[in-house]
Amino acid sequence: MKRTILILVSFFLIFQLCAKDPKFVQRVEPTYWWTGMIQPEFQVMLYGIDLQSAEISIHYPGVTISRKELTDNPDYIFLYLNVAKEALPGKFNIVLKKGRKTQTVVYELKQRRAGSSSRKSFTEADALYLLMPDRFVNGNPTNDSIPGYHQGVHRNIPGARHGGDIEGIISKIPYLADLGITALWTTPLLDDNDTQYSYHQYACTDYYTVDPRLGRNEDYLRLSETCHSNGLKLIIDVVPNHCGSAHWWLKDLPAKDWFNTWPTYTSSNYRMTAWTDPHASSADLYRLTHGWFAPNMPDLNLQNALLFDYLWQVYVFWIESANIDGMRVDTYPYNDIKTAARFIQSIRNEYPNMHVVGECWVKTPAEIAYYQSGNNNKDGFDSRLTSVMDFCLKDVLSTSFNETESWDGGMARFYSLYAQDFVYPDQHAIMNFLDNHDIDRYSIAVKRDVRKYKMGLALLIVSRGYPQLYYGTEIMLDGKAGSYEGNRFDFPGGWPSDKRNAFIESGRTNAENEVFDYLKKLLNYRKNNPVLQNGRMKQFIPENGIYVSFRYNDDKTIMVVANNNEQNKELDLSRFNEMLTGKTAGTEITTLKTYSLKSPVTVPAKTVLILEIK
Repeated sequence: MKRTILILVSFFLIFQLCAKDPKFVQRVEPTYWWTGMIQPEFQVMLYGIDLQSAEISIHYPGVTISRKELTDNPDYIFLYLNVAKEALPGKFNIVLKKGRKTQTVVYELKQRRAGSSSRKSFTEADALYLLMPDRFVNGNPTNDSIPGYHQGVHRNIPGARHGGDIEGIISKIPYLADLGITALWTTPLLDDNDTQYSYHQYACTDYYTVDPRLGRNEDYLRLSETCHSNGLKLIIDVVPNHCGSAHWWLKDLPAKDWFNTWPTYTSSNYRMTAWTDPHASSADLYRLTHGWFAPNMPDLNLQNALLFDYLWQVYVFWIESANIDGMRVDTYPYNDIKTAARFIQSIRNEYPNMHVVGECWVKTPAEIAYYQSGNNNKDGFDSRLTSVMDFCLKDVLSTSFNETESWDGGMARFYSLYAQDFVYPDQHAIMNFLDNHDIDRYSIAVKRDVRKYKMGLALLIVSRGYPQLYYGTEIMLDGKAGSYEGNRFDFPGGWPSDKRNAFIESGRTNAENEVFDYLKKLLNYRKNNPVLQNGRMKQFIPENGIYVSFRYNDDKTIMVVANNNEQNKELDLSRFNEMLTGKTAGTEITTLKTYSLKSPVTVPAKTVLILEIK
């Protein structure tokens, strides 16, 4: 009898404990927020077991529930909280009550950083460095494999993870600063637990967690602080089009329309020109925006207002918590572009000075310019992107030095391209590049010809707009044409087991040092001379394989002479009198050799001279 009574008492106590704290809330996102934000209302997503039947209350001075949004899935509540200006930082309780059961969720409001909303962003004065964390430096081998994550490190497999991480990046920030880099853009750092190709990190599986194989959440802030202490800005890669198929949402969709779905798998048609085509069919636009980017990347439906708010808040969360300085937007035109514009503006509402560069992979200047904010497009569309990526210049840089001169080939390609700059509302806010993680290495494009490679570097650095370098560009890192993994070789010296360390002079070949030293001189000159950042440009029609252009402002004139011939050429300067009258000499910025401007200049074969005019 005593045993029976003891068992009954035990069950009663367990029942009371469960009734008091049943833990029916399993997730709360975002994990915290801030006081002092420009936008007082924010969304808290609560996920658990049959949450929609719960009553919710909050009692904290300055914090009120402005609305509670429900979906067709009873396991989700989207709670919108309003934070008054007088609200103080601190913790408060979100109390959920279901019948006699209650659960208390402790939530925190942090103090926003002073001056956060008016922080400086990257500008045309900057030189960006893009890297893929997994392929750069392994600074912490203990996080190479993490329990519960599908992929560990297998460096012998091109598509596997190789082990680079945030700690490795932090260790090389002084190296980047010395090179002349002033802004760092990394491919995404957020959780990606895909079964394959997770090193890519563009298939997010948890928006509020840094992938533990890259580091911890607090390491993102350490990376930012290290950048700032070394004179670099940090840029976040924003991915509004898709998440990963391993995202926890896939096990219990927040709403039936959370993703763009089809009866069977349907990819995008990838034809972004449909947006600017005045004759485009609705069917093509629908396939572009609703088709999936890849089978492992569910297409997000940003027409769903709850998802829209959830996602823009994700990036505000990271910009604020990691003190980030700028944004790059992935696959912008794969979204409905009017929705994408509202999405970007929602983030910029919190950071009015934030510069945003968009990936709009189209092939004519007019199409690219369509996506730069302020373009006064006929249809009234404004992307809210302050900057665009110049894929057209990338094509010119990849082909011109391999061609013989003609009316429209060789150096004439540069002239023709720049002659179309009238389409851009801001020519200085154009991001120029030789290659990136989606494109064959520039070393492949010029067949590892050091002369052509240096010509590409020179014309990249002196171009209107601002340059983006891809990790390894400074050592002419090799690649393999035609495959993504061929663009993403490991940086030699980033792993203790590497046979050489190309981060230091003694670990580089003679050719690598020649390229490295040349680029370093170019970048540091540009960093210290506004004339190459936002100076005006004048160009002359190429003749005999020689292209001449100038960058100039009220203080300085730079003459750029590009000889694409296989022979040295004598250049008569009389044609350029409108820029050279009264000038007597010019000093080449990388060799410091002085050239007289009173007589013809000898331009070496396959060489670009960059002359600071005296």
